[in-house]
Amino acid sequence: MRMQDTIGLSLSGLCLVHCLAVPVLISIAPAVSWMGNELIHIGLANFALLASLSAVRQWPGGLTGLMLTILAGLGVSLLFHGALSEMSEGVERITTSIGAAALAAAHILAWLNPTPRHRHPFP
Repeated sequence: MRMQDTIGLSLSGLCLVHCLAVPVLISIAPAVSWMGNELIHIGLANFALLASLSAVRQWPGGLTGLMLTILAGLGVSLLFHGALSEMSEGVERITTSIGAAALAAAHILAWLNPTPRHRHPFP
C-alpha cells in the first residue's frame, strides 16, 4: 500500500473512532471531555484533506482516477461539513462517519488499483 493511502486510511479510521467512541468515553470519564472539542474535528478534517491531496497525486488517471477523486472529495467535504456546520450531535456523527467511510473507501480502492498516473518530468 502506498504511504499516502496508508496515512489517509489511518486518519479515516481515527475519525471514525473519534466520532463513535468519544461520546461513550465522555459519558464514562468526563475528564476526557476535551476530546469532544470542535477544534479536534477541524484538525482531523485538515489532516485528512492534506493526506488525500498527497495521495490523489499518485492515483491512477482516467475514469478510475476521476471516480476515486470524486469519492475522496465527497468524504472530505462531509468531514468538513460535520466539523463546521451547526447540527445535532447525532446528525454530525452520521455525517462525519459517512465522510470518513467514503474517504477510507477511496484509499482502499486506490490501493487495489495500483496503476500510477503517467507523469512526464518537467524540462
